[in-house]
Amino acid sequence: MGHLDKGTVNPARRDDESRFPSPAFLSAVGLTKTFGGVRGVDSADVAFHRGQIHGLVGQNGAGKSTLAKMLCGALSPDRGHIEVEGAPTVFGSPRAALEAGATMVAQELSLVPPLTVAENLLLGRLPSRGGFFDSDEMFCRARSLIEDSGFELDPQAVLWTLSQSDRQKAEILRAIARNARLVVFDEPRSSLSVPEAERLYEILKGLASDGVAVVLVTHFLSEVLRVSDVVTVMRDGRVVMTAPTDGLTGGDLVEQMVGSPGVEHFTSRQDKPPAGSTTRLETKDLAGQGFEDISLTVNDGEIVAIVGLVGSGRTEFLRTVYGADQPTGGLLLLDGAPRRFRSPRSAKRSGLAFISESRQTDGLFHALGADVNITIAHMDRASRFGWLLKGPLRDRSSDAARRVDVQAQSLSQPITTLSGGNQQKTLIARWLVRPPRLFLIDEPTRGVDIVSTTQIHNVISDLAEEGMSVLLVTSDFDEALAVAHRIYVFREGRLVGEFKGEEADKTTLLAVAFGADSPKATDSENHALGD
Repeated sequence: MGHLDKGTVNPARRDDESRFPSPAFLSAVGLTKTFGGVRGVDSADVAFHRGQIHGLVGQNGAGKSTLAKMLCGALSPDRGHIEVEGAPTVFGSPRAALEAGATMVAQELSLVPPLTVAENLLLGRLPSRGGFFDSDEMFCRARSLIEDSGFELDPQAVLWTLSQSDRQKAEILRAIARNARLVVFDEPRSSLSVPEAERLYEILKGLASDGVAVVLVTHFLSEVLRVSDVVTVMRDGRVVMTAPTDGLTGGDLVEQMVGSPGVEHFTSRQDKPPAGSTTRLETKDLAGQGFEDISLTVNDGEIVAIVGLVGSGRTEFLRTVYGADQPTGGLLLLDGAPRRFRSPRSAKRSGLAFISESRQTDGLFHALGADVNITIAHMDRASRFGWLLKGPLRDRSSDAARRVDVQAQSLSQPITTLSGGNQQKTLIARWLVRPPRLFLIDEPTRGVDIVSTTQIHNVISDLAEEGMSVLLVTSDFDEALAVAHRIYVFREGRLVGEFKGEEADKTTLLAVAFGADSPKATDSENHALGD
């Protein structure tokens, strides 16, 4: 694919004109956006047509989300304009974009937690009768929308009580309820299970068949190729390729994204952990909210992955190990000694570190710089008598950031100005100021581009080689196969399988996670559990 000109459609694929209906509903014309001297989007030209699913891919920091936000009025361009059915315009706000027919499902959810699901779905369009709010009609409309989508969601549930997965569904349905003619989905499946993601893709296809222009921003290359009609690749803020997806491969997209061939999505499978490893963490019949009877081990210098579907108890188990939630039964041992952490603070004092699945809500301090975000868990190393010292702050944060290759013009710049991949690497760096004995990581590469994913995997491998124990939770079975020495499979709150990394394969892991009735899955599961 290296022969494609930047910002052009592959001429060899223009034979099927039905894939490029004319005219476009919405076009970006020379859109440019700069942040503090850094050009986030540089002269982007791309057209979006009704009836198409248009994939938008690129590394974190390539400009995808910035472009998407300009398309839907969340950001105003420094230069260039938008054309809606050929008429030039610039959206001054999301409301102005919505009035023109464009809206967005943002990567970071924008719902109102104290309101019900129904109120969030119809916010701004709440029904009334005789001048009074009609709650019965609101719940009726919301219920109909949920049933049509195929998602399982309670319209009367208060949003803040819901899981991240259910909040993601509500965000998606709110965009659909607006009856827009262009809908941008920015990483819409990041918190969805495999079946929910498949249902989402059916919804996208349904919107396209109804004449909606669907823009899908995603890091899942195989899925964007399977679902999309057209794909645009961005690199360093520029549009470098737009082409129909027929005949394209993930390797073609990667080559365009990084500017050269040979970058793999994942690191190679791990070597076996060092001989003579001792047990760092052991749980015996551990039980808590959402899981029960979990017995597993993590050795020193070992990377262990937990996989399973959303709702399988993976995250709840990890939070309980770290003391964020309390167990209801069973035993936890650290280096052979029984322990019960009453809080994350006590776990941290014992040499544990934890990164949540949601860096935006549970990890980052948005008002602070990257340097303070890195050192905040160990402020005693950058302060004296309660006063922050610039020298130690700079030195400690720089050393930790260098280990994970955080890319930033200055570590003092606000954390919100960094790409998602660099924000995630910042969270890893936070725990390297004083390296832990056991590193607990929930979704280490969620919403992270291919290059940053590989870098994070390499960092995790390096930490294990230095003797650190790593227990990670991931929704990406390929990721578990790529980095883990051993893999545990959770299903419905129970441990249902254990596999050595070099012996596992994705088909078997998925079968066990789904409880598939296949000989391969049954044999593997029984063998893994010692039945």
